[in-house]
Amino acid sequence: MTQETWQSIAERKQAERASKIPSEWLIPEAIMPSDKTDCVQDFPHTSGFFTERELSITESSASDVVAKISTGEWTALEVTIAICKRTSVAQQLLNCVTEIYFEQAIARARELDEYFRTKGKTVGPLHGLPISLKDQFNLEGVDSTIGYVGWAGRKPEEESTLVKLLRNAGAVFYVKTNVPTTLMTGETVNNLFGRTLNPRNRKLTTGGSSGGESALVTFGGSFIGVGTDIGGSIRHPASYTGLYALRPSHGRVSYQQVTNTFVGQEAVQSCAGPMCRSPEDIRLFMKSLSAQEAWQYDPQVIPLPWRTEAEELPTKLCFGFAMGDGYVTPSPPLRRAMEITKEKLLAAGHNVVDFVPYETKEASEIIWKMWLADGAEEIRRDSGLTSEPLPSSVELNYGHSNSSIRPLSVSETWQNQRKRTILAQRFLERWQKTVEHTGTGRPVDGLIMPSTAVPAIRHDTRPPWNYSVLSPLLDLTTGVFPVTKVDLEKDVIPKDWKPISDKDREMMEFYEKPQNHENALVGLTLIGRRLEEEKVVAMLRVMKDIVGSGRD
Repeated sequence: MTQETWQSIAERKQAERASKIPSEWLIPEAIMPSDKTDCVQDFPHTSGFFTERELSITESSASDVVAKISTGEWTALEVTIAICKRTSVAQQLLNCVTEIYFEQAIARARELDEYFRTKGKTVGPLHGLPISLKDQFNLEGVDSTIGYVGWAGRKPEEESTLVKLLRNAGAVFYVKTNVPTTLMTGETVNNLFGRTLNPRNRKLTTGGSSGGESALVTFGGSFIGVGTDIGGSIRHPASYTGLYALRPSHGRVSYQQVTNTFVGQEAVQSCAGPMCRSPEDIRLFMKSLSAQEAWQYDPQVIPLPWRTEAEELPTKLCFGFAMGDGYVTPSPPLRRAMEITKEKLLAAGHNVVDFVPYETKEASEIIWKMWLADGAEEIRRDSGLTSEPLPSSVELNYGHSNSSIRPLSVSETWQNQRKRTILAQRFLERWQKTVEHTGTGRPVDGLIMPSTAVPAIRHDTRPPWNYSVLSPLLDLTTGVFPVTKVDLEKDVIPKDWKPISDKDREMMEFYEKPQNHENALVGLTLIGRRLEEEKVVAMLRVMKDIVGSGRD
């Protein structure tokens, strides 16, 4: 028997996906934006394809949705249908979806409405709330391929524990979203489902590996999306698309029974977290999950309820302020976002002190050795199932063409992990010493810095540096908040700019000009200490109140 080619498998899989979009939700040819139309973010408002009621529902916060369902003002069914319709449009314009679960979602919504009608109460704090899932979360009856063509048709034996817990809290699952092959690169593209586009400029990426989620949430096709992050995969996409997000420390959100890369690699842990349009929705997600006591089902989850007392912030906060890492400086849009944030925080009575994470360069060297400890054996094996080519950025780092990769010995692995331990101690000591400069009698409450040195990037490009390795390596709770968007006049490289390193020069040459990132939103990260989810989420609410949403 002739083996099916990877191209034919992908064609069949994409046809199956397309068949699950109801015909009444297909965009009519007369109003379909042309391929030359870069910005489609406003399509739901300008096309006439949505009713005012549908727009009102899909553009509400998750917190407002569950509140209105709990009073009977909205039904789970009408919310689910509205969000499925908007997701269908998002898929046609942005290619952000892998698995469509609409029929099951509508059946679930009907069950929840019937429960509410007969019992007069909700099943839990997420009753009727549609939640989208990154492709790697296992959901009954659908594939979890993480972009590998060879994994098409492979149904998980068991649902992810997180899926079960969210369902117990009342969530409705309706879609899974696109990822890059392997999960280990900064653009969401694979041979099985194709490339995801940025709704504000379809020449740009929405980041990776949670780029399908960021595209869907920012377009209004999801209230809360669940992403994962081992090297920036929540933080980059969220900062590229104007979202609030949280990469919690390991053990706050269950990662059990999740399809993954680097299976068994535990030196640096991937973590699951929410991506949404308000910090209040992050709190809703985290608090609702904590109430499910995941530690009763997942031994990796820390038995730590949501601590409301930790959300109470001092009147005056002091933030560390990192304009880069001492090795590479931010491009003009990120620098401007930092200055906007600093100015508004100071005007509101808070304090800001310089705190440069010089450890980033060493952290990058350590974490890459962890990711490549097996000599890329796993990635080469799984992509080799159908002989599919890897995306260019994945091939560069992990493919057969990279002859420099070799597996680490046990001794080398242990030495590298020891370096991480020493670096973590050194970083903590520097953090604690900031008490001498904050003026609050405390060390800095959080560290504000870019996640990447540039805004959303063009397709098939790869920035030479990012700042995001410290959070996963040291397991630091990290939030994301939006600030501004690229300005073609303000964000040119100053004529007197001088690089601080060869890598800095390379990075600014990559940025080149704001036109390469036109219309991209610009966000920043807020880094706390390990297991400070409550405090970080509370500080994100401060950022929302003081800095604003940054999406205009």
